[in-house]
Amino acid sequence: MKAAKTAAICGIASLALAAAGLAGCGDKVDGTAAALVINDEEVNLGTANFYLRHQQAETANMMQSYGLTSSDLMWDQAISDSQSYGDSLKENCQDSLVNMVVLRQHAEEYGVSLTEEETQKIDETAQAVMDANPDAMERIGASKEDVAQVLELYTYQQKMREPMVADTDREVSDEEAAQTTVTYARISLEGEDGAELTEDEKAELKADAEEVLAQIQASADPSTADFSTIADGVNEDFMASSLSYGSDDTILEDTVKEAVSSLTDGQVYGSVIETEEYYYIVRLDQAFDAEATETEKESIISQRESENYDAKLQEWVDASAVDTKSGWDNLRVTDKDLYVVKAEDTSGEDGAADSSSVSGSSAGTDSSSVSGSSGTAESSSAAE
Repeated sequence: MKAAKTAAICGIASLALAAAGLAGCGDKVDGTAAALVINDEEVNLGTANFYLRHQQAETANMMQSYGLTSSDLMWDQAISDSQSYGDSLKENCQDSLVNMVVLRQHAEEYGVSLTEEETQKIDETAQAVMDANPDAMERIGASKEDVAQVLELYTYQQKMREPMVADTDREVSDEEAAQTTVTYARISLEGEDGAELTEDEKAELKADAEEVLAQIQASADPSTADFSTIADGVNEDFMASSLSYGSDDTILEDTVKEAVSSLTDGQVYGSVIETEEYYYIVRLDQAFDAEATETEKESIISQRESENYDAKLQEWVDASAVDTKSGWDNLRVTDKDLYVVKAEDTSGEDGAADSSSVSGSSAGTDSSSVSGSSGTAESSSAAE
């Protein structure tokens, strides 16, 4: 269990570093009131709201980093007639809290508990969060004990996965995982904005594809020819790639797979393959790619483990009694109460340091921000 312990501690540190900058403006919350009752175990509002606002900040930061939204136009957006994006986040946070509490309730069945080292780390981390964000924690209604509760739930979640999936069937045959690897170049038969090409335009593309094929076949060794360089030299609209696929995969069109089935390793198909969407030039690299097959075996096992874990957890959750209280029901995730991670560079006594902060603001108030150490939260990860 040493690896699990190490992973859990890393998760605690990651959460602390990101959450150390949590700040926001909004109505103060009575953190001692009940939020959720799960199998007679109460989760108070301080714990639930700290988890909710941390997830709000991390989600906003992630989406903004991908340019998917602005910091002040996000949570009030409707995703259905009855639910906003903020409502959806809150619903997901409730589900996650229920899952983590239920996992902790079943931890003894798998011999999972916290070590003294983990307990100490949780205490130190919770104190660091409180020290860095006294005003924010007061608004959120979170005490040191509430922050520690969230950290403890994260740790149990991480430590439970390994023993829960220990009974997973890990036997995977070569036949089940067999992978074929090909290299291809293709060009689209669709014009700009989905416009249908004329027959003359298709003929020009066909001629380009045939030229690519001819150059590959004329190369010193077609079995190692660089499809990308050759195709790009003929027409920059060609896309070249190598991929591995199994018998049930749909990543490669059936017409191409059928053509490949007639080849031997290293052989290039002797004509341009036409599908509804593309002209293809294809080479069979390996009919049975041993390395790719081993990778697929690992993927199959990982999928089995996830299904095993999810099934056990879902069974426990389905058998659980969950009661939401008015304090939790009244919490809202809106654009009027923002929690957003913002990275910034600061200089400390020991020189330049990388830090992160979360600034929060409400309509009609000045924004506030608090700086802490840099990092990102990992709300869920399997112990390696």
